[in-house]
Amino acid sequence: MKKSIIALTLAFVLVVSGSVFAAGINFDGSLKTNLEWHRDLKGNIETKPSSELNLNFGLDTADDKTRAVVEFGIEDKNTQGLDLELDPNKLILKKAYIETDGSFWHGGPEATTRFGSLDIDYGPFSTVKDQYGISVSKMNVGPVAINGFYGIPTEEHKSIQGMRADMMMDKLAAGAAVIYDWDALHITVDGAIRPMDELVVGGSVATQVDLGQTEGEEEADKALQHLLAVGAQYQVMDNVSVRGGYKAITEAWKPGYIADKSDNDRGQNWVHEGNRRNSGFYAGIETEQAGIQLAADYDQMFDEAVLSAATNVEGFNVNVETVLAVAEGIKTEKTNLAIDKAFAVMNGLDLNAKYNGEWTPGNGLVHTIGADTKLGLIPAVNGLELNSKVTISDLDTIGYEVGAEYDAPNGIGLSIKHVGGKYADESVKTGTTAKAGIAVQF
Repeated sequence: MKKSIIALTLAFVLVVSGSVFAAGINFDGSLKTNLEWHRDLKGNIETKPSSELNLNFGLDTADDKTRAVVEFGIEDKNTQGLDLELDPNKLILKKAYIETDGSFWHGGPEATTRFGSLDIDYGPFSTVKDQYGISVSKMNVGPVAINGFYGIPTEEHKSIQGMRADMMMDKLAAGAAVIYDWDALHITVDGAIRPMDELVVGGSVATQVDLGQTEGEEEADKALQHLLAVGAQYQVMDNVSVRGGYKAITEAWKPGYIADKSDNDRGQNWVHEGNRRNSGFYAGIETEQAGIQLAADYDQMFDEAVLSAATNVEGFNVNVETVLAVAEGIKTEKTNLAIDKAFAVMNGLDLNAKYNGEWTPGNGLVHTIGADTKLGLIPAVNGLELNSKVTISDLDTIGYEVGAEYDAPNGIGLSIKHVGGKYADESVKTGTTAKAGIAVQF
Protein backbone atom coordinates (compact mmCIF):
# COMPACT_ATOMS: atom_id res chain seq x y z
CA MET A 1 0.00 0.00 0.00
CA LYS A 2 2.78 2.40 0.90
CA LYS A 3 4.47 1.69 -2.45
CA SER A 4 1.30 2.81 -4.22
CA ILE A 5 1.15 5.97 -2.11
CA ILE A 6 4.76 6.78 -2.98
CA ALA A 7 4.13 6.25 -6.69
CA LEU A 8 1.01 8.42 -6.63
CA THR A 9 2.85 11.13 -4.73
CA LEU A 10 5.65 11.17 -7.28
CA ALA A 11 3.15 11.30 -10.13
CA PHE A 12 1.33 14.19 -8.44
CA VAL A 13 4.57 16.12 -8.05
CA LEU A 14 5.25 15.70 -11.75
CA VAL A 15 1.80 16.91 -12.71
CA VAL A 16 1.84 20.05 -10.62
CA SER A 17 5.43 20.96 -11.41
CA GLY A 18 5.62 23.97 -13.67
CA SER A 19 8.72 22.62 -15.37
CA VAL A 20 6.73 19.74 -16.82
CA PHE A 21 5.27 22.01 -19.46
CA ALA A 22 8.77 22.57 -20.81
CA ALA A 23 9.83 18.96 -20.40
CA GLY A 24 10.16 15.94 -22.65
CA ILE A 25 8.17 12.92 -21.50
CA ASN A 26 9.60 9.56 -22.53
CA PHE A 27 7.66 6.32 -22.56
CA ASP A 28 9.16 2.96 -23.37
CA GLY A 29 8.93 -0.63 -22.31
CA SER A 30 9.30 -4.22 -23.34
CA LEU A 31 7.23 -7.37 -23.59
CA LYS A 32 9.00 -10.71 -23.50
CA THR A 33 7.37 -14.09 -24.07
CA ASN A 34 9.22 -17.39 -24.04
CA LEU A 35 8.22 -21.03 -24.40
CA GLU A 36 10.52 -23.86 -23.40
CA TRP A 37 9.73 -27.46 -24.34
CA HIS A 38 11.76 -30.40 -23.03
CA ARG A 39 11.52 -34.12 -23.77
CA ASP A 40 13.81 -36.41 -21.79
CA LEU A 41 15.22 -39.69 -23.06
CA LYS A 42 12.32 -41.60 -21.49
CA GLY A 43 9.73 -39.62 -23.46
CA ASN A 44 8.48 -37.40 -20.62
CA ILE A 45 7.52 -33.92 -21.79
CA GLU A 46 7.37 -30.67 -19.84
CA THR A 47 6.65 -27.11 -20.95
CA LYS A 48 7.69 -23.87 -19.28
CA PRO A 49 6.06 -20.75 -20.71
CA SER A 50 6.88 -17.33 -19.27
CA SER A 51 6.05 -13.71 -20.01
CA GLU A 52 7.30 -10.42 -18.66
CA LEU A 53 6.02 -6.90 -19.26
CA ASN A 54 7.96 -3.77 -18.32
CA LEU A 55 6.66 -0.21 -18.65
CA ASN A 56 8.96 2.76 -18.16
CA PHE A 57 7.97 6.41 -17.92
CA GLY A 58 10.70 9.03 -17.98
CA LEU A 59 10.74 12.79 -17.81
CA ASP A 60 13.57 15.25 -18.45
CA THR A 61 13.12 18.96 -17.84
CA ALA A 62 14.20 21.55 -20.35
CA ASP A 63 17.36 22.38 -18.40
CA ASP A 64 18.25 18.67 -17.98
CA LYS A 65 18.59 19.11 -14.22
CA THR A 66 15.49 17.16 -13.20
CA ARG A 67 14.62 13.60 -14.16
CA ALA A 68 11.81 11.26 -13.20
CA VAL A 69 11.42 7.53 -13.75
CA VAL A 70 8.48 5.22 -13.06
CA GLU A 71 8.76 1.52 -13.93
CA PHE A 72 6.00 -1.08 -13.69
CA GLY A 73 6.14 -4.77 -14.48
CA ILE A 74 4.16 -8.00 -14.75
CA GLU A 75 5.73 -11.43 -14.76
CA ASP A 76 4.04 -14.81 -15.06
CA LYS A 77 5.53 -18.29 -15.20
CA ASN A 78 3.92 -21.70 -15.46
CA THR A 79 5.59 -25.08 -15.12
CA GLN A 80 2.49 -27.13 -15.99
CA GLY A 81 0.71 -26.82 -19.31
CA LEU A 82 0.52 -23.72 -21.48
CA ASP A 83 -1.87 -21.55 -19.47
CA LEU A 84 -0.28 -18.13 -19.14
CA GLU A 85 -1.94 -14.87 -18.31
CA LEU A 86 -0.61 -11.34 -17.89
CA ASP A 87 -3.17 -10.21 -15.33
CA PRO A 88 -3.25 -6.39 -14.90
CA ASN A 89 -4.01 -7.01 -11.23
CA LYS A 90 -0.49 -8.42 -10.94
CA LEU A 91 1.06 -5.14 -12.09
CA ILE A 92 3.73 -4.19 -9.57
CA LEU A 93 5.75 -1.05 -9.08
CA LYS A 94 9.42 -1.83 -9.63
CA LYS A 95 10.92 1.62 -9.47
CA ALA A 96 9.80 5.23 -9.06
CA TYR A 97 11.91 8.28 -8.35
CA ILE A 98 12.54 11.95 -9.08
CA GLU A 99 16.13 13.11 -9.37
CA THR A 100 17.54 16.61 -9.59
CA ASP A 101 20.99 18.18 -9.87
CA GLY A 102 21.98 21.37 -8.09
CA SER A 103 23.09 22.94 -4.82
CA PHE A 104 21.04 23.31 -1.63
CA TRP A 105 22.07 26.96 -1.21
CA HIS A 106 23.35 29.70 -3.49
CA GLY A 107 27.01 29.19 -4.18
CA GLY A 108 26.96 25.78 -2.50
CA PRO A 109 28.39 22.53 -3.87
CA GLU A 110 26.48 20.71 -6.59
CA ALA A 111 24.79 17.43 -5.67
CA THR A 112 22.34 14.90 -7.08
CA THR A 113 19.22 14.48 -4.94
CA ARG A 114 16.78 11.62 -5.42
CA PHE A 115 13.30 11.07 -3.97
CA GLY A 116 11.75 7.60 -4.31
CA SER A 117 13.39 4.26 -5.11
CA LEU A 118 16.95 4.15 -3.84
CA ASP A 119 19.89 2.20 -5.21
CA ILE A 120 22.68 2.66 -2.68
CA ASP A 121 26.12 1.29 -3.47
CA TYR A 122 28.73 2.48 -0.98
CA GLY A 123 31.04 -0.47 -1.70
CA PRO A 124 30.82 -4.28 -1.66
CA PHE A 125 29.97 -4.31 2.07
CA SER A 126 27.54 -1.37 2.07
CA THR A 127 24.74 -1.86 -0.49
CA VAL A 128 21.04 -1.10 0.01
CA LYS A 129 18.49 -2.11 -2.63
CA ASP A 130 14.69 -1.94 -2.93
CA GLN A 131 14.34 0.88 -0.41
CA TYR A 132 12.27 4.06 -0.72
CA GLY A 133 13.46 7.38 0.62
CA ILE A 134 15.78 10.27 -0.21
CA SER A 135 19.45 10.25 -1.16
CA VAL A 136 22.09 12.89 -1.80
CA SER A 137 25.15 11.96 -3.85
CA LYS A 138 28.16 13.46 -5.61
CA MET A 139 28.47 16.40 -3.22
CA ASN A 140 32.10 17.56 -3.22
CA VAL A 141 33.31 19.64 -0.30
CA GLY A 142 36.97 20.35 -0.95
CA PRO A 143 38.78 17.02 -1.44
CA VAL A 144 35.92 15.09 0.20
CA ALA A 145 32.97 13.57 -1.69
CA ILE A 146 29.88 13.09 0.50
CA ASN A 147 26.89 10.79 -0.05
CA GLY A 148 23.96 10.14 2.25
CA PHE A 149 20.49 8.61 2.32
CA TYR A 150 17.42 8.03 4.45
CA GLY A 151 15.10 5.10 3.80
CA ILE A 152 11.57 5.48 5.08
CA PRO A 153 9.94 2.54 6.89
CA THR A 154 7.47 0.44 4.88
CA GLU A 155 5.69 -2.87 5.37
CA GLU A 156 8.67 -4.64 3.78
CA HIS A 157 11.55 -2.56 5.14
CA LYS A 158 12.47 -0.85 8.38
CA SER A 159 13.78 2.69 8.62
CA ILE A 160 17.42 2.93 7.58
CA GLN A 161 19.91 5.73 7.10
CA GLY A 162 23.54 6.03 6.14
CA MET A 163 26.31 8.04 4.58
CA ARG A 164 29.68 7.66 2.90
CA ALA A 165 32.61 10.05 2.64
CA ASP A 166 35.57 9.64 0.26
CA MET A 167 38.81 11.56 0.00
CA MET A 168 41.04 11.48 -3.06
CA MET A 169 44.56 12.89 -2.90
CA ASP A 170 47.76 12.32 -4.79
CA LYS A 171 48.59 8.60 -4.46
CA LEU A 172 46.01 8.20 -1.67
CA ALA A 173 42.33 7.22 -1.60
CA ALA A 174 40.29 6.60 1.54
CA GLY A 175 36.63 6.28 2.40
CA ALA A 176 34.21 5.33 5.14
CA ALA A 177 30.55 4.30 5.14
CA VAL A 178 28.07 4.06 8.01
CA ILE A 179 24.60 2.45 7.85
CA TYR A 180 22.23 2.60 10.82
CA ASP A 181 19.10 0.42 10.83
CA TRP A 182 18.02 0.61 14.50
CA ASP A 183 19.13 -2.98 15.15
CA ALA A 184 22.82 -2.42 14.44
CA LEU A 185 25.44 0.04 13.28
CA HIS A 186 27.29 -1.11 10.15
CA ILE A 187 30.65 0.57 9.53
CA THR A 188 33.04 0.12 6.62
CA VAL A 189 36.43 1.78 6.14
CA ASP A 190 38.60 1.23 3.07
CA GLY A 191 41.57 2.82 1.40
CA ALA A 192 44.62 2.43 -0.80
CA ILE A 193 47.98 4.17 -1.03
CA ARG A 194 50.81 4.11 -3.55
CA PRO A 195 53.98 4.90 -1.54
CA MET A 196 56.08 4.29 -4.65
CA ASP A 197 55.27 3.79 -8.32
CA GLU A 198 55.78 0.01 -8.14
CA LEU A 199 53.83 -0.61 -4.91
CA VAL A 200 50.12 -0.40 -4.07
CA VAL A 201 48.84 -1.16 -0.55
CA GLY A 202 45.15 -1.31 0.34
CA GLY A 203 42.65 -2.70 2.74
CA SER A 204 39.11 -2.65 4.05
CA VAL A 205 37.49 -3.18 7.43
CA ALA A 206 33.80 -3.86 8.02
CA THR A 207 32.18 -4.15 11.42
CA GLN A 208 28.70 -4.53 12.85
CA VAL A 209 27.83 -3.23 16.30
CA ASP A 210 24.60 -4.79 17.55
CA LEU A 211 22.59 -2.20 19.44
CA GLY A 212 20.44 -4.65 21.39
CA GLN A 213 21.10 -5.00 25.10
CA THR A 214 23.63 -7.73 25.90
CA GLU A 215 24.10 -9.64 29.12
CA GLY A 216 27.33 -11.22 30.28
CA GLU A 217 30.81 -11.24 28.78
CA GLU A 218 29.98 -13.93 26.18
CA GLU A 219 27.07 -11.92 24.79
CA ALA A 220 29.18 -8.77 24.80
CA ASP A 221 31.83 -10.50 22.69
CA LYS A 222 29.17 -11.39 20.12
CA ALA A 223 27.95 -7.81 19.92
CA LEU A 224 30.92 -6.73 17.76
CA GLN A 225 31.32 -8.51 14.41
CA HIS A 226 34.13 -7.66 12.03
CA LEU A 227 35.81 -8.36 8.69
CA LEU A 228 39.36 -7.43 7.71
CA ALA A 229 41.10 -7.63 4.34
CA VAL A 230 44.51 -6.10 3.63
CA GLY A 231 46.78 -6.62 0.66
CA ALA A 232 49.61 -5.28 -1.45
CA GLN A 233 50.92 -5.66 -4.98
CA TYR A 234 54.49 -4.93 -6.03
CA GLN A 235 55.82 -4.69 -9.57
CA VAL A 236 59.27 -6.27 -9.19
CA MET A 237 60.14 -5.67 -12.84
CA ASP A 238 58.29 -5.11 -16.09
CA ASN A 239 57.31 -8.76 -16.46
CA VAL A 240 57.12 -9.85 -12.80
CA SER A 241 54.66 -8.83 -10.07
CA VAL A 242 53.98 -10.25 -6.61
CA ARG A 243 50.98 -9.87 -4.33
CA GLY A 244 49.96 -10.87 -0.86
CA GLY A 245 47.72 -10.09 2.06
CA TYR A 246 45.58 -11.27 4.93
CA LYS A 247 41.83 -11.84 5.38
CA ALA A 248 39.82 -12.49 8.54
CA ILE A 249 36.15 -12.56 9.48
CA THR A 250 34.09 -13.34 12.57
CA GLU A 251 32.89 -16.95 12.56
CA ALA A 252 29.44 -17.58 10.99
CA TRP A 253 28.98 -13.89 10.13
CA LYS A 254 28.82 -11.75 7.04
CA PRO A 255 28.17 -8.00 6.71
CA GLY A 256 24.46 -7.25 6.80
CA TYR A 257 24.59 -5.15 3.62
CA ILE A 258 27.14 -7.13 1.61
CA ALA A 259 26.71 -7.24 -2.17
CA ASP A 260 25.59 -10.53 -3.71
CA LYS A 261 28.15 -12.95 -5.07
CA SER A 262 28.77 -12.10 -8.72
CA ASP A 263 31.17 -12.52 -11.63
CA ASN A 264 32.19 -8.90 -11.07
CA ASP A 265 33.88 -9.67 -7.77
CA ARG A 266 34.86 -6.52 -5.87
CA GLY A 267 36.27 -8.46 -2.94
CA GLN A 268 33.06 -9.88 -1.46
CA ASN A 269 32.80 -13.31 -3.08
CA TRP A 270 35.03 -15.10 -0.57
CA VAL A 271 32.73 -14.06 2.27
CA HIS A 272 29.84 -16.00 0.68
CA GLU A 273 31.85 -19.24 0.53
CA GLY A 274 31.04 -21.70 3.31
CA ASN A 275 33.95 -24.15 3.06
CA ARG A 276 36.78 -21.95 4.36
CA ARG A 277 38.71 -20.89 7.43
CA ASN A 278 37.83 -17.68 9.26
CA SER A 279 41.27 -16.18 8.63
CA GLY A 280 44.33 -16.73 6.51
CA PHE A 281 47.16 -15.26 4.45
CA TYR A 282 47.31 -15.25 0.67
CA ALA A 283 50.17 -14.72 -1.76
CA GLY A 284 50.78 -14.85 -5.47
CA ILE A 285 53.26 -14.20 -8.24
CA GLU A 286 52.70 -13.52 -11.92
CA THR A 287 55.22 -13.30 -14.74
CA GLU A 288 55.51 -13.48 -18.51
CA GLN A 289 58.37 -15.51 -19.93
CA ALA A 290 58.90 -16.17 -23.64
CA GLY A 291 55.27 -15.30 -24.41
CA ILE A 292 53.87 -17.53 -21.66
CA GLN A 293 51.83 -15.97 -18.85
CA LEU A 294 52.62 -17.85 -15.63
CA ALA A 295 50.89 -17.41 -12.27
CA ALA A 296 50.94 -19.09 -8.88
CA ASP A 297 48.59 -18.28 -6.00
CA TYR A 298 48.20 -19.60 -2.46
CA ASP A 299 45.21 -18.97 -0.17
CA GLN A 300 45.48 -20.21 3.40
CA MET A 301 41.81 -19.47 4.07
CA PHE A 302 40.80 -22.14 1.54
CA ASP A 303 43.90 -24.36 1.99
CA GLU A 304 44.38 -24.09 -1.75
CA ALA A 305 47.07 -23.29 -4.29
CA VAL A 306 46.51 -22.57 -7.98
CA LEU A 307 49.13 -22.86 -10.73
CA SER A 308 48.27 -21.58 -14.20
CA ALA A 309 49.85 -20.91 -17.57
CA ALA A 310 48.46 -19.30 -20.72
CA THR A 311 49.92 -18.71 -24.15
CA ASN A 312 49.13 -18.56 -27.86
CA VAL A 313 50.87 -20.93 -30.24
CA GLU A 314 50.25 -20.45 -33.96
CA GLY A 315 46.74 -19.14 -33.27
CA PHE A 316 45.93 -21.79 -30.67
CA ASN A 317 44.95 -20.34 -27.29
CA VAL A 318 46.29 -22.69 -24.62
CA ASN A 319 45.38 -22.45 -20.93
CA VAL A 320 46.45 -24.84 -18.17
CA GLU A 321 45.37 -24.64 -14.54
CA THR A 322 45.98 -26.93 -11.58
CA VAL A 323 44.26 -26.58 -8.21
CA LEU A 324 46.09 -28.13 -5.26
CA ALA A 325 44.74 -28.90 -1.79
CA VAL A 326 47.47 -28.10 0.74
CA ALA A 327 45.75 -28.68 4.09
CA GLU A 328 47.48 -32.01 4.75
CA GLY A 329 50.31 -32.55 2.34
CA ILE A 330 49.78 -31.62 -1.30
CA LYS A 331 46.96 -33.23 -3.28
CA THR A 332 45.70 -32.36 -6.74
CA GLU A 333 42.03 -31.36 -6.66
CA LYS A 334 41.69 -30.56 -10.33
CA THR A 335 43.76 -30.02 -13.46
CA ASN A 336 42.31 -28.39 -16.54
CA LEU A 337 43.69 -27.99 -20.06
CA ALA A 338 41.78 -25.78 -22.51
CA ILE A 339 42.69 -25.22 -26.16
CA ASP A 340 40.72 -23.26 -28.74
CA LYS A 341 41.34 -21.91 -32.23
CA ALA A 342 39.27 -20.00 -34.76
CA PHE A 343 39.46 -21.20 -38.37
CA ALA A 344 38.29 -19.37 -41.48
CA VAL A 345 37.12 -22.38 -43.50
CA MET A 346 35.80 -20.33 -46.40
CA ASN A 347 34.11 -17.02 -47.06
CA GLY A 348 31.04 -16.91 -44.83
CA LEU A 349 32.05 -19.92 -42.74
CA ASP A 350 34.17 -19.48 -39.63
CA LEU A 351 34.70 -22.36 -37.23
CA ASN A 352 35.75 -22.15 -33.59
CA ALA A 353 37.15 -25.46 -32.37
CA LYS A 354 37.62 -26.22 -28.67
CA TYR A 355 39.16 -28.92 -26.52
CA ASN A 356 38.91 -29.19 -22.75
CA GLY A 357 40.49 -31.87 -20.63
CA GLU A 358 39.76 -31.98 -16.92
CA TRP A 359 41.19 -34.39 -14.38
CA THR A 360 39.70 -34.88 -10.92
CA PRO A 361 40.33 -37.69 -8.40
CA GLY A 362 36.70 -38.79 -8.58
CA ASN A 363 36.08 -38.82 -12.33
CA GLY A 364 39.59 -39.21 -13.70
CA LEU A 365 40.33 -37.53 -17.03
CA VAL A 366 37.28 -36.21 -18.89
CA HIS A 367 37.74 -35.00 -22.48
CA THR A 368 35.37 -32.52 -24.10
CA ILE A 369 35.74 -31.74 -27.80
CA GLY A 370 33.49 -29.15 -29.40
CA ALA A 371 33.00 -26.72 -32.24
CA ASP A 372 30.65 -23.88 -33.06
CA THR A 373 30.06 -21.72 -36.10
CA LYS A 374 27.81 -18.98 -37.42
CA LEU A 375 26.67 -19.60 -40.97
CA GLY A 376 26.68 -16.87 -43.57
CA LEU A 377 26.52 -19.17 -46.58
CA ILE A 378 22.74 -19.57 -46.78
CA PRO A 379 20.93 -16.22 -47.18
CA ALA A 380 17.58 -17.58 -45.93
CA VAL A 381 19.04 -18.42 -42.51
CA ASN A 382 21.89 -15.94 -42.33
CA GLY A 383 23.32 -15.89 -38.80
CA LEU A 384 22.32 -19.46 -37.92
CA GLU A 385 24.59 -20.68 -35.11
CA LEU A 386 25.49 -24.36 -34.84
CA ASN A 387 27.34 -25.99 -31.97
CA SER A 388 28.31 -29.48 -30.89
CA LYS A 389 30.51 -31.20 -28.36
CA VAL A 390 31.41 -34.69 -27.18
CA THR A 391 32.38 -35.52 -23.59
CA ILE A 392 34.39 -38.69 -22.99
CA SER A 393 35.14 -40.05 -19.52
CA ASP A 394 35.84 -43.63 -20.62
CA LEU A 395 34.66 -46.00 -23.34
CA ASP A 396 31.41 -46.63 -21.46
CA THR A 397 30.77 -43.01 -20.48
CA ILE A 398 30.41 -40.86 -23.57
CA GLY A 399 27.99 -37.94 -23.80
CA TYR A 400 27.24 -35.63 -26.66
CA GLU A 401 25.42 -32.37 -27.32
CA VAL A 402 24.28 -30.74 -30.55
CA GLY A 403 22.39 -27.50 -30.88
CA ALA A 404 21.35 -24.61 -33.06
CA GLU A 405 20.26 -21.02 -32.47
CA TYR A 406 18.64 -18.64 -34.91
CA ASP A 407 17.17 -15.15 -34.75
CA ALA A 408 14.47 -14.92 -37.41
CA PRO A 409 13.80 -11.68 -39.33
CA ASN A 410 10.38 -11.42 -37.63
CA GLY A 411 12.09 -11.03 -34.25
CA ILE A 412 11.48 -14.55 -32.94
CA GLY A 413 14.46 -16.29 -31.38
CA LEU A 414 14.59 -20.05 -31.89
CA SER A 415 16.92 -22.64 -30.40
CA ILE A 416 17.10 -26.39 -30.06
CA LYS A 417 19.53 -28.58 -28.15
CA HIS A 418 19.83 -32.32 -27.76
CA VAL A 419 21.93 -33.90 -25.01
CA GLY A 420 22.41 -37.65 -25.13
CA GLY A 421 24.70 -40.46 -24.14
CA LYS A 422 26.07 -41.01 -20.65
CA TYR A 423 27.88 -38.53 -18.42
CA ALA A 424 30.00 -39.03 -15.32
CA ASP A 425 28.38 -35.86 -13.98
CA GLU A 426 24.89 -37.02 -13.00
CA SER A 427 23.59 -33.43 -12.86
CA VAL A 428 23.70 -33.14 -16.68
CA LYS A 429 20.14 -32.92 -18.01
CA THR A 430 19.72 -35.20 -21.02
CA GLY A 431 17.02 -34.99 -23.67
CA THR A 432 15.84 -32.47 -26.24
CA THR A 433 15.07 -28.86 -25.37
CA ALA A 434 13.48 -26.39 -27.76
CA LYS A 435 12.92 -22.71 -27.04
CA ALA A 436 11.06 -19.98 -28.84
CA GLY A 437 10.77 -16.42 -27.68
CA ILE A 438 10.08 -12.92 -28.82
CA ALA A 439 10.84 -9.59 -27.22
CA VAL A 440 9.26 -6.33 -28.30
CA GLN A 441 10.61 -2.98 -27.20
CA PHE A 442 8.60 0.19 -27.54
